[in-house]
Amino acid sequence: MRKYLVILLLVSACTSKTYQIVSFQTSFVETNSQLAEDSSAIRLIAPYKKQLDGQMNKVIGYAAKEILNGRKQNETLLGNLVADICYDRAKKEAKIPIDLAFVTFGGLRTSIPAGEIKVSDIFELMPFENELVLLEVDAEIIRQLFDYLAYTRNIAISNSKVLIENDKVKDVLINGEPIDNQKTYYIATSDYLANGGDNMAFLNKAKKIIFLNVKIRDMIIEAIMQENQAGRKIDASVGGRVEVR
Repeated sequence: MRKYLVILLLVSACTSKTYQIVSFQTSFVETNSQLAEDSSAIRLIAPYKKQLDGQMNKVIGYAAKEILNGRKQNETLLGNLVADICYDRAKKEAKIPIDLAFVTFGGLRTSIPAGEIKVSDIFELMPFENELVLLEVDAEIIRQLFDYLAYTRNIAISNSKVLIENDKVKDVLINGEPIDNQKTYYIATSDYLANGGDNMAFLNKAKKIIFLNVKIRDMIIEAIMQENQAGRKIDASVGGRVEVR
């Protein structure tokens, strides 16, 4: 038995003679060599593979340096970049005040290389079909979120700051203001985390979840393309969001 890469394509007809790949997924399967080397199957897949390769190899922008990710860190370049992209897109889509955005380091599977950024790089970074959502929450859930951050060191945040002393949250600022017990907050994150993924069951107590109908992967691609069109390279920095004493 041999292991082969299988590409499942979803193809739509644009005209009677042209087609467009609208989505795809890949997986590895074990099969015999006779089936894998069937020339008719190869001929059938070839035109779609060529189109897919062309789409995946498209350069969408440039990184000023390698945008690194990691685990068990206070901040990462990639985490801050993606959290900011989520925050900015949520403000645009929802057209209501967004208080903060967050993603987990574990949900970002690779780093962004220095120099050319291809579509395939972002598919490797974000291989999931996660969507951007808003959670309407009270102050108690905000506190639980930052307690989780202090304990796991697995969260990147945007539009907020936290001070941690002896692995406990000492202070939190959201949009420059301390947590207000009377305030309703709006958090942007992924639908996976909003539904309690990564042991964040406390988010299930949100008052409301609002779907923004945009995939996080698509959102990252679009943000990079917009920066490229403006003549700017993608860059990120760390420091000032998570302070540990």
